[in-house]
This record gives sequence, structure tokens and C-alpha cells, in this order.
Amino acid sequence: MKKLLIGLAVLIVLVVAAIIAVPFFIPVDTYKAQLVARVKDATGRDLRIDGPVSFSLLPSLALEANDVSFSNPPGAASKEMAKLAKLQVKLKLVPLLHRDVEIDQLVLVDPVIALEVDKQGRPNWQFGAAEAKPAAPAPGKPAAGTPAPPSSSGGNGLAELRLDDVRLVNGRISYLDQRTGAKDELDKIAMKLSLPGLDQPFTAEGSAVWKNEPVTLSLSLANPRAFEEGKSSAIALKLAAKPVTFAFKGNAAGAAPVKLDGAVDLQVPSVRALAAWAGSPITMPGTGFGPLAISGKVSVAGSKYGFSDAALSLDAIKGKGEFAYDGGGARPALKGKLALETLDLNPYLPPEKANKAGAGGGSAGGGSGSPAGTGRASGWSDDPIDLSPLKSADADFDLSAGSIRYQKIQIGNSALSLHLKDGRLQADLTQLALYQGAGKGKVVLDGAAAAPAIEADFNLDKVQIEPLLRDVMDLDRLSGVGHFAIAVTGHGKSQREIIGTLNGKGDLNLGNGTIKGMNLVSMVKNVTAAFDSSAATAQQTDFTSLSATYTIANGVLRNNDLQLKSAEIPMTGAGTVDLPKRSVDYKVTPKVAGLVAVPVIIKGPWDHLSYQPDLAGIVGDPGKLLQDPAKLLQQGAQGAGSTAKSVPGAVDSVIKGILGR
Repeated sequence: MKKLLIGLAVLIVLVVAAIIAVPFFIPVDTYKAQLVARVKDATGRDLRIDGPVSFSLLPSLALEANDVSFSNPPGAASKEMAKLAKLQVKLKLVPLLHRDVEIDQLVLVDPVIALEVDKQGRPNWQFGAAEAKPAAPAPGKPAAGTPAPPSSSGGNGLAELRLDDVRLVNGRISYLDQRTGAKDELDKIAMKLSLPGLDQPFTAEGSAVWKNEPVTLSLSLANPRAFEEGKSSAIALKLAAKPVTFAFKGNAAGAAPVKLDGAVDLQVPSVRALAAWAGSPITMPGTGFGPLAISGKVSVAGSKYGFSDAALSLDAIKGKGEFAYDGGGARPALKGKLALETLDLNPYLPPEKANKAGAGGGSAGGGSGSPAGTGRASGWSDDPIDLSPLKSADADFDLSAGSIRYQKIQIGNSALSLHLKDGRLQADLTQLALYQGAGKGKVVLDGAAAAPAIEADFNLDKVQIEPLLRDVMDLDRLSGVGHFAIAVTGHGKSQREIIGTLNGKGDLNLGNGTIKGMNLVSMVKNVTAAFDSSAATAQQTDFTSLSATYTIANGVLRNNDLQLKSAEIPMTGAGTVDLPKRSVDYKVTPKVAGLVAVPVIIKGPWDHLSYQPDLAGIVGDPGKLLQDPAKLLQQGAQGAGSTAKSVPGAVDSVIKGILGR
């Protein structure tokens, strides 16, 4: 037995001595050539080691190679796919006998990695058989080169894996897509990995520079073995750069499909700055897309994403809600709800162009207004309306807001249900607080057709009509409180085109209001007042009620049943409002007994209306006009302004007609 033990000891000593001596007696070029040949056989690429190489077996399997390069496939823009200034590897020998991999050291110094996709869509990180187009598979069999489905365990055959000193020093990774010319690069990469064991926490800490901005990354995985086997493991990730900070903390499983759930926090100082840094600058006009913050609980299962207990803020918009996203269909589908404190859309809209027509409260002078259809009618926008983004997804979404602001329009507490399908968006306003009134409404935007189409249907009650018309149409000539209904449709590629195609109907019923800029009661009682432009601007018509129904055809509103009740003289009205030209052609007729009253014609651009008497439609005893015709002509000529030449002739014509009878 003693001799046997001595023999075994001698044998062990000889083996150890041989292992130590091998690197000294076997030329470096021998195992260097074998390494190059094996890489060529496995990948079809060339491995070059142009610098010094050292190799040892004890106490660890160690390799150090300098000036290492790995070639790209033919046709690539870069000659090498990877270059290393130095590669250092140390593995423990004994654990390898038990299928354990313990890496004492793995250091890549100055690695330069060039990732490419060629014009045929083949990536350069596919090697060997993967580079060749697979043949058509036989029925019931997978194609050649098709990866086998992962086993239920998801394991890679390793009993144990340990990482001690694993580092990437001063690396650079570039990406090129030859199909589009898209380029990108990550520079000054530094990374350190640590894995005491597959059942021990894995950590990764690193930094890099992307588009001139430093980026830091930290990752921890509590149980790599469980993650690898498709079981849940705690995970934490944080990515930080000046334009964006993202953090996730929760659980993940590496099985297919990947599953994830946990808390997420996103902080963006400026969405515009982030988009520009990412290479997709926001070209939309306006001042919006500043600070963004999103937090909540996220869940991921393949193509399905959930986001609950969400809190978000964008600029001055703040709200809470929940979302569900499914990307497995022909189009992404989104469901959710969001409650906002205030929704101010103005920062995301182009600045309003100066209205060449001026404000709605312009002069109401006599006959000096510009004729309808002049340059004053150019207040509608010709900017193209693009509804094509509506085709990119389907959605069912409930939105509520304490207040909404769109251009000058101010809406109070509101509830909105959005339904988007096949490029058609329907917004149902189930609750709408508008200018001290309330009501319901519906808006449909159809982006599926060649030209955008719109449909609107509103029914409002107890609304203050003056601020509503002022904010919607720059028109401030009518005040009052009451009922307002409208149902219209239109289509076109700009606001002006849509206004020109509007068709629909509506009604109006106001109480205790005012028509500003003219005193219709005075006008219909005294013909000369109709020409007094200096007085008209300060005058108004008070009424106890004003009601009308109207139709709209090709942008022209028509009414023939206006009823105006006042303390002095009731009136009726009929005429048109040309919305595309922003002009009015209307006639108000008094209903009197025992008085001489003159109907009034209201005409011109709605910001610069003119008022003229309809002498042919005089109501009452026309003989009273003959009491002092000279004074009538004189006052008419003095007050008519630019219409001085036409008015006396008109009066004279009427008088001659009366005398003729």
C-alpha cells in the first residue's frame, strides 16, 4: 500500500510538472494557430492575433492576447467586426471538471465592435450556417438552422457559473444599417460585472457616452438561476442621463414570453430635448413638450403591457389613470382611463395667426363696411390638417378633466369617452360644462378618407353666448343666456376647406340679452338713425328673448324665423351668414301697430357690418315721411358717410313711388 501511495504521489507530481512545463515547451504559434482555425471552422470568419500571446495552465487556465481582431463578412462597411487592444482570461481548472465555470478574470481592453445589417437585411452577428439562407423546410419539420424551442428549464447546461473580475474598459460599439444608412454609436463604454454564483445576486455597473451625453447604467438580478429557468426573480434597473432618468424595481422571469412586473419611474426634464437627443426631433409648433414625469406599476407579458396606479405630468398637465396595451394584433390596441386636473392644449398648437379681419368688436359704421368676400374674410387657417396618425392604433379611452382650454375656448368640468377604430375617432362628451352652462356633445374625426372629415353634435343649455361666440368665432356682438344646439358635418384638408363644406342645422333660444353695435329699435322707428355711424358704435339692442332655427349648407347658414321680443318693438328676421367669407346678409323687420318703422338690412363682413334702411319695406303710415322730406334727405346725406350718394336717391325713389300712388 505504501508503494502504491508513493507511486500515485510521484504520478501527480509528474502531471503537475507537465502541466506547468507545457506552455514552455509547446510553441505559442502552435496553439495560436489552432485557436484561429477553430474560430474559422465555427464562424466562417478570420481571427487575427497580431500581438504577443501568453498561455498558462496553473494555478488557473490563463490566456492573454494583444492586438486581436475578428473579421466581418464580405460586403460589410468595416473590415473588422471586433478589435481588442488586449484580451485577458483566467479560468479555474478544477471546477471545469464539474461543469462549473469560475472566471477569475475576463478583461476586454479598448474593444471596438462594429454591428452592421447589410442591404439584404442580414446582420453581421449571425455566424456560420446562420449567414446562409435556410432551405425550405420539409412538411412538419423546422427549417435548417432554425433554433430549437427552449426547454422548459431554460438552462444552458452549466451546473455553476461564477464571475469575479469581469470588465470592459474603454469600449466603443457602432451600428450601421446599410438599407437605410442609419448610424449610431456608443462610446467610452466601461462595464463591470459580478456574479458570485447562479444562486447569488448578479450586478452590473457601467457607463458610456451616447451622442455626447454621459449615460450610467446599473442592473441587479437577485437569483440568476431562477430567472434562467423561467422562474420569477427580483430585479432592479436604473438608467440615468441628463435628458432622461428611468428606474424599474420589481420581478422578472426569463421564460418566453418574458414576464415583468414592478414599479417604474420616468423623469424627463424636456421631452423636446429628449426627442432631439434620440434623433427624432419634435417638429410640431408650439411651446409644449417640456418636463415629463411618469410613475406607476407596470406589467409585461409578451406583447401585452399594463400600467396601473399611474401618475403623470406633462408641462402643466397633471393626472392619474391606468392603461392596457396589446401589440399582438394588426394594430396596437390601447384601453384605459385618465383623470386630469387641467388640460391646456394651447402649448401644443401652432400660434394663432393674426386675423386680417380684426376682432369681432370692430366699427359698426353706416354704409362704409367692406363688401362681403374681400380680404377681410381670410380669418380661417389654410394649414394642412393631418389625421393619418389616427390609423396607427385602436383605442377605447375615458378622459375626464377639471377644465379644458383649446385656443380661446374654455371648457369646465368634463367627461369624454374616446373610441378609435380604423382611423375613425369618436369623442362622446357625456359631461360638458361650458360658459356657465352645461350639456352634451359628440365629435367625430375621420382620418380614414382621403380628406379629413369632421362631425359635431352639441346640445347646450344655460350657456353664456357672448364669451362662447367670442372665443370660437371672434364675434362679440351677441349676448344672452339660453339654449344652443348644432349638428354639422364637414370635410377638407384645412380649416378653411372644412368650413366651406359644413352642412347641418341647429337652433338658438336666448333670454335677456343684447345685440351690440346697433339699436334696431331706434333704427326701425327712425329712418335717419340707420345712417348715423357715429351713434351706432355705442348703441345696442336689448331683448327679452331671441329665438331662431337655422340650416347650414356648404358653409352658408340660413335663417328665416328669427323672433326678437323687446319692451318696445318685436321684430322678425331672415337672411344668411356666409361662414367661409365671414360675412352677413340679414334683414330685420319690425312688427308695429300705429308707428312708422323701417326694416334694417345688416350686411358686410361680420367684423365691419353696415346697416341700411329698407325704405321699400316701410311699416306703418308712409305719409308721415312726407312731413319734412328735405330734412330727411339732409340727415340721410349727412349720416350716410360713403353711402351719401346712394341714400338720397333711394329715399327719393320711394317718395316718388308713394306720390305716384
